[in-house]
Amino acid sequence: MKMLTKSSLLLLLCYLLGSLISSSNGLPLSTNKRWIVDEATGKRVKLVCAHWVGHLSPMVVEGLDKLPLNDIVDQFHDKGFNCVRLSYSTYLFTRYANQTVAKTLSGLDLPEATKSAIAKHNPWVLNRTHLEAYETVVDALDKKGVMTIIDNHVSFPNWCCDNADGNGFFGDRHFDPDEWLRGLAFVAGHFKEKSHVIAVDLRNELRGARQNKHDWYDYVRKGARTIHKANPKVLVIVSGLNFDSDFTFLKKKGLDLDDLGHKLVYEMHLYSFTGPAQDRWTIQPLNRICADTIESLVNGQSAFLMSGENAAPLFVSEFGYDMRGLTPSDNNFVPCFTAYAAAADLDWSLWAFGGSYYERQGQIGVEEAYAVLDDTWKNYRDPNFTDKFQLLQRMVQDPSSNTGKSHILFHPLSGGCVHVNKETNKLEIGSCNENYSRWSYEGDGSPIRSLESNVCLKTTGEGHSVRVSRDCLSEQSSWKQVSATGLHLATRDQIGRHNLCLQKDSNSSNIITSKCICIGNDSKCMDNPQSQWFQLVPTNVH
Repeated sequence: MKMLTKSSLLLLLCYLLGSLISSSNGLPLSTNKRWIVDEATGKRVKLVCAHWVGHLSPMVVEGLDKLPLNDIVDQFHDKGFNCVRLSYSTYLFTRYANQTVAKTLSGLDLPEATKSAIAKHNPWVLNRTHLEAYETVVDALDKKGVMTIIDNHVSFPNWCCDNADGNGFFGDRHFDPDEWLRGLAFVAGHFKEKSHVIAVDLRNELRGARQNKHDWYDYVRKGARTIHKANPKVLVIVSGLNFDSDFTFLKKKGLDLDDLGHKLVYEMHLYSFTGPAQDRWTIQPLNRICADTIESLVNGQSAFLMSGENAAPLFVSEFGYDMRGLTPSDNNFVPCFTAYAAAADLDWSLWAFGGSYYERQGQIGVEEAYAVLDDTWKNYRDPNFTDKFQLLQRMVQDPSSNTGKSHILFHPLSGGCVHVNKETNKLEIGSCNENYSRWSYEGDGSPIRSLESNVCLKTTGEGHSVRVSRDCLSEQSSWKQVSATGLHLATRDQIGRHNLCLQKDSNSSNIITSKCICIGNDSKCMDNPQSQWFQLVPTNVH
């Protein structure tokens, strides 16, 4: 046997180190009350995911006409996502698993330019079967260290979702429960040895005229146990009723799946159009509609699952917004929800990642306005995305931490965190990935104190910059949450007459105090208060 050269030894050491890093991924995952954790150590693992569509009529992931597969996978990692929600249609595995992608594409009314682009960027895919192509995608994510949630989005491969598409509930035209269970068993078993497949999602957005609680309990239990029997390592993700928005029936009768061990996760979807009065984000005072949405649609229908004796994780497996900035309701909704999501430090998945579709609802090459990427699959569609999501992509709460609780002062409209300018003692909005200030706050008119030094926030008057001061006993250093959202932090002016709220200056990164915007119940007050929204985000992570 030849002796290894110095260069060969170096390459071997690099390979072994790479293998060690990739295998030290804290998998499989489990649950600890409301948290998803590393099963071996109990340390929290936060899911920061985006959805990669693979359930439409081509039955192969989107984007292969834009970039090579590995380049798309690199984009997930490089843009701060540790997880992909990878959708499939039941029929892909139960009816078309052994059919080649080329045969399926030839039967679709796709232009030759689309097929040629797929062949150019990903020639490997055409002669693979659908099962082989899906598995190749999973393997590519695995090699990059990106976790995969396998999501049963529909049965019949088609765009989702409406109440009458035949894919909505057990027994619908395209939703045979026995075929669905066979598909779940196959998926869970076939990907059992893929270490980065961390979860299987039972079904996306149950809905429609046939939906009822009796069948929900019956089939959800059967589906969950089917997955767990085939692969006891993966998390089992369960959706509620009414497009993944409603679990209220579990307040009276639990799901009773203790035999899954610590593997049960619930999921919630939330958009500006979720629930009744879908235009409410443009016609209602924002403080009131934001507070009502969080209280009724989130806490009332889903988030209660994260507390109590049988607390479990709640994964927001879909939320999103028009990333072109052209939809006012979405522009108003997102800061409200991200304020809540940051404070709760939720696990989440954005809809969606890729910026285009081969074909969707009869349209060729249609763009996805809600996508992180534009239609080149290279650039952010929203140029401010990294700012808006910098805090949400970090873990700020860890159940295994021994660090005392403090607060991050978060500005959801910009996505920034509050810093103290040490030269001027003024407050500024800055990065949430740098040494932002940490604060203590006991509520109900108490000071907001810096943990780094013996100072607190103090107003110097309307329209003026907020400073830190050692005078923590004056009325101008006393702060209250004064609106229904809890996002307005207010103190009194120098004569004690008016509430002054923290506000980001429109022309700079400075934080000033101004008269509070629409904090009461006046339905005629239609001014936008979001520049004044600040969330005190609890954290025990440094």
